[in-house]
Amino acid sequence: MKRYNLIVIFNEAMDRVLLCRRRKDPYQGLSNFIGGKIEEGESGQAAAYREMEEESGLTGEDVSLFHLMDLT
Repeated sequence: MKRYNLIVIFNEAMDRVLLCRRRKDPYQGLSNFIGGKIEEGESGQAAAYREMEEESGLTGEDVSLFHLMDLT
C-alpha cells in the first residue's frame, strides 16, 4: 500500500495558507499544497519534513508540523 502526505502550512494569524506553483506536468502552472510519497521505512513525519524542504525550501527550523489525521 502506498502512503502519502499532504501538508497545509498556515501563517501565525491562521488567515493565510502556503501554496506552491507546479513547475512541471501534470498540472504545470497550477497551485497545490506540499506533499508526496512516504518512502519505504520512512516515518510519515520524516517524509513530511523532507517533502516540505524539497518543495518549498522550508525546514523544521522554519515550521513545526503537527499530525492531524491518517486516511486509509
